[in-house]
Amino acid sequence: MSLKIQALHGSSEPDKLNTEWMVVVNHGEQPFNAEGCSITVAKGTARPRTVTTFQAGLVIKAGETCRLVTGSSGKKSHGEAPVEQDIRNAHLFLKAPYLEKSGMVVRVMNRQLELGKAVYEPDAKNGILAESN
Repeated sequence: MSLKIQALHGSSEPDKLNTEWMVVVNHGEQPFNAEGCSITVAKGTARPRTVTTFQAGLVIKAGETCRLVTGSSGKKSHGEAPVEQDIRNAHLFLKAPYLEKSGMVVRVMNRQLELGKAVYEPDAKNGILAESN
């Protein structure tokens, strides 16, 4: 697939949702329209639970890197999201963190098709267990 999860970053404080995020990269030659796609999490081989399903509006251009920030851009209580020149932030407006434990399997799904997968390991480089990519 052309979509890859490049980094996972959990929040050190449960209320600071803008400090939890994942970075995805569109390695394809066409824009990726995320409408109808979802983010799921599961511990190991357990049944995944859906964290969010994207509505219209999130399009990741070919070659673009996008940070999917858990919280809301308008809530100061959610903390500050990181700002980098080459990475666009897209806020998910979730009410709780989803990267709670080491070993969480994070997937970007289009219905039953897996578009990207990574295993969260907070102590690893980029927060991803090496063999998960």
